[in-house]
Amino acid sequence: MRPLPWTWLPRRLAALDPVGDSDEVMRLLAEHQLNDTIVAMTLLVTTAQTALPPHASATLLGTGKLLHRGEQRHTDGRDFLVTWFVHGARSPETAASVERLNRYHLGLARRFPGAFGDNDDYVYTLCAIGAFVPRMRETLGLPPQPEHLDVAWHRFLADLAALFRGEHGPVTGFPEDMAGMRRVVEEFEARPWPRSDDGRVLVAGMVQQFCDRYFPRPVQWFGRAQVLLLMPPRVREVHGQGDPRPVPAALVRWSMRLVIRAQETWWPTRRTPLSVRLASPRVRAAHARRAARMERVHARRLRRGELPPPPVRPHG
Repeated sequence: MRPLPWTWLPRRLAALDPVGDSDEVMRLLAEHQLNDTIVAMTLLVTTAQTALPPHASATLLGTGKLLHRGEQRHTDGRDFLVTWFVHGARSPETAASVERLNRYHLGLARRFPGAFGDNDDYVYTLCAIGAFVPRMRETLGLPPQPEHLDVAWHRFLADLAALFRGEHGPVTGFPEDMAGMRRVVEEFEARPWPRSDDGRVLVAGMVQQFCDRYFPRPVQWFGRAQVLLLMPPRVREVHGQGDPRPVPAALVRWSMRLVIRAQETWWPTRRTPLSVRLASPRVRAAHARRAARMERVHARRLRRGELPPPPVRPHG
C-alpha cells in the first residue's frame, strides 16, 4: 500500500541522518506532532520521576512554584522544551536557554544546598525524557518507535546533557545509546527510594492540576487515569498514587492507541508548526483565559484545605 501524500512526516524523518540531523529530526517531531497537552503530560510524568529522591521532592515542594504557581511553571517548562526542540541542542538559543535554567537551579541551591549536586539526578532526568515515548508505546501496546528515532533522540539528549551543570559541575556519564538510557532509567527507579509525604503531596497536586487544566470536572477521571497509566509503576508506588482503575485505564489505552495509530497511518500531518500556533494571538488569549480559570480553581482548593499553604518564601 502506497503511503498517503498528506502523511509526509514519517517519510521525511526516515530520510534524515539520525546522528548528523538529530536536531532537525527533533524539530520536525516537535513542530508537527506535539501539542500543549502532550507537553504537559511529559512534564508531569518526568517531574514525578525527578522527585523520586527525597531531597528532590522536598525542593520541588519547598519552592512553592509547582503547586501554587502551576500555570507559570507549566508555561516555563513548556517554553524550555519548545526552545530546545525547535532550535536544536547545538544552537546558541538552546545554549542560552539551558544556561538560564542552570543559573536558576544554582540560585535555588542557596536555599536548598545539595538539591542540584547529584550527577545521577541530571542523567536520569534527561534519560527519562528520552524514554517517555518508548515506554508509552509499550504501555499502550504499540510497536516500538523506529530505530532511527531512537538514535536521533539519544544524540539530541547527549548534546543537551553537555550543556547542563549543577553544584557538582558539568553533567557527565551520559549513556552511549537508547538501550543505555533505558538501563539508567530502570536502575535509578529500582533503587530503594523511601515514600515521603512531600512526594505524595507534590505528585497528587500535579495530577489534579493536569485534570483541572484539560478536563471538565465530570470527566476528570479520564485525565487522572491517563497520567497515572503513563507514569511508571515504580514512580506511582514511591509517591503513593496507586494504580489507575482497570476500566478507565482500558479506555485510555484504547483511545490513545487509536489516535497514535491514526497519526502514523492516515491522519494528515499537521502543517502549522507548534511554535507558530503558540505565538498566535488566538492561542495566547486562550492560554490567558485558562490561567485565570486555574487561579480561581487554585484559590478554591486552598480554601477547602486541599492544598498545603504556600511556603513563607516562595522562590523562582
